Amino acid sequence: MSSSHGTVTLAPPSSGGIRGRPSPKAYHHGDLRAALLRAARSIVEEQGIAALGLRAITRRAGVSSAAAAPHFGNLTGLLSALATIGYEELAAALAPAMEKGAHATGMAYVRFAILNPGLFTLMFRSDAIDRGLPALAQASGRTSDMLTQVIGAMKEPHAARTRAGTRAALWGRVHGLAVLAVDGFLDMLLARDGAGMTLEELVEDALR
Repeated sequence: MSSSHGTVTLAPPSSGGIRGRPSPKAYHHGDLRAALLRAARSIVEEQGIAALGLRAITRRAGVSSAAAAPHFGNLTGLLSALATIGYEELAAALAPAMEKGAHATGMAYVRFAILNPGLFTLMFRSDAIDRGLPALAQASGRTSDMLTQVIGAMKEPHAARTRAGTRAALWGRVHGLAVLAVDGFLDMLLARDGAGMTLEELVEDALR
């Protein structure tokens, strides 16, 4: 995602070819599940979560609305599968940053959100997805474990806080910045008080 104040340049991890508009031949090649996920992802990035109706997704994929049922059951199942991919990609983005410490991991988290604003928003919308589905629970649990690992390795532990309190405080800080960036509020802050800073520099400064 580009900003008039700067561009976050982290390349998103490969998603196994689910990005973008699906090929009209995808269904005939037995790729309907992937085609529906591509369609949903393109819609959420272009128009937001409110546009993620089953008819809109299947229309984008070039199939009837009934065609999604064998693969996902219903809209919640489809969006949960897409959110699962989001958590898998987030884990892939965090992994190379973890050995560099909490700051680098936080930057990777915020960059992922900026590069995938619709998907990132969906991942934390419990009203749109079913967190009880095993694949989603496993994927989100992996990212949670990774963040816990980074916090546990910090050289300056917060002795006055419990482990849970420390994790909540640091995750809240990083996630809050990600949400502000996705919603455009950091761009507004830069326009008012940025003094020539880029979006990347602002996030770096906020996470120090």
